[in-house]
Amino acid sequence: MHFPEPQSFYNSEHWNNSERMAEADAIGFTSEKPDKMNSPLGKPDNSMVYNMNYKQKGLCLILCMETFHKDLKEKGVGARNSKNDKKELESIFTEMGFEVRLEENKTADDIENLLTDIAKEDHSGRGCFACVVMSHGDKDFFYASDQEYQIDALAEPFRGEKCKSLFGKPKLFFIQACRGNKVDSGVVKDAGDLTTTACKIPTECDFLYSYATPLGYFAWKIPGESWFIQSLCKMLKENWQKRDLLQILTRVNHKVAYDYNKKKQMPCFLSLLTKELYFFHKTDQD
Repeated sequence: MHFPEPQSFYNSEHWNNSERMAEADAIGFTSEKPDKMNSPLGKPDNSMVYNMNYKQKGLCLILCMETFHKDLKEKGVGARNSKNDKKELESIFTEMGFEVRLEENKTADDIENLLTDIAKEDHSGRGCFACVVMSHGDKDFFYASDQEYQIDALAEPFRGEKCKSLFGKPKLFFIQACRGNKVDSGVVKDAGDLTTTACKIPTECDFLYSYATPLGYFAWKIPGESWFIQSLCKMLKENWQKRDLLQILTRVNHKVAYDYNKKKQMPCFLSLLTKELYFFHKTDQD
């Protein structure tokens, strides 16, 4: 097939716009507008960004377990110290515009009631919900002060239409707890918004789970603080006004993986978010 030379293709005065566009389609260009998932660089499509233009960015619930009931102590679940982690979490989430609530040494029933009550609150003036858990744990649970509590149960009161004022908004869970007893010794690296149109969305939509460590592994800490929470707070502080959450969590992964040398730890996250999440109102920045 013979194609016109570039100069004649674009500059021939006898071609009208429709003819030019038809020829462009024929050789691989398209006249269709780009979809919202593929907006040109430098011109972000705000329909793919969660709306954070609220009076309050969200509610941040911190569940911190430091002392445990006698029967758990007898099983080897000892006291823990999270003094510095609590301080840093309260500081950064307050700075980002969250209401912070710290709840300490709660029983499993207490936690269930807390979450249920929060889900019943009116979140219409908030952009999202965040929950940070700090405790001992194993595999798919962490320890409340009296017994095991399934990690999956944290999100249950917020699924589907159970919490309508958070429908379509991000629900974020950060878990600082062991998920097993394997130790990662590392390897040596060679130096070389909701629309007005009615729609149905998945029940698990708009959740994010961030873990200190993958399933099966130990999570490291020193008295007063943990590698994961300290790295999370530091990366949020440095990046929350310029990067989206997934970029920030990737930097958390990098910091924990490379900045601690005696033993190794690899945080991970599972994102069920459907848009980019910035803790500032991105439409005001573009």
